[in-house]
Amino acid sequence: MTNKHLQIAHIEYSMNTKSLDIFTIGCNGSCKGCCNPEIKNWDITGINIEDAIKKIKILNKEFDKIIDRIIIVGGDPVDAYKKYPLDLKELLNEIKSNVKKPIFLFTRHDFWNIPKDILDRVDYVKTGEYKPELTTDNNICYGIKLATENQIIWKKNSDNSWS
Repeated sequence: MTNKHLQIAHIEYSMNTKSLDIFTIGCNGSCKGCCNPEIKNWDITGINIEDAIKKIKILNKEFDKIIDRIIIVGGDPVDAYKKYPLDLKELLNEIKSNVKKPIFLFTRHDFWNIPKDILDRVDYVKTGEYKPELTTDNNICYGIKLATENQIIWKKNSDNSWS
């Protein structure tokens, strides 16, 4: 049975990044050493968007003082958008209007291949596929330790340009 809507695998607080991490189900990539291979499969049943949004609001309210940011990760949220664009836009819109914290989107895709609909709804984008041969301990960007040298975080500027 195939899901007809985007599913969320898990929502958790990360002490390392002071973030509320939201894991989308599904990925079309094949990164060596994938950090979340168990949620690449599109047919996994997780939390639907409506329930995920309720949980995000509750966790944000309970842990408001220790959550600095929201991170959307996966699977791959860009692949999730391509399969379920309305669902990911709804999730991002709800977070943007209710949580009032910067939204980071983590993807393996190149920045220039991220749909404008996503870029309009997030504040930061981590790009770059995980490549075990490029593992590093000193790639820190906006307070987040990135796993490999090829990864970068892009920031949306006040004029909606990216740097």
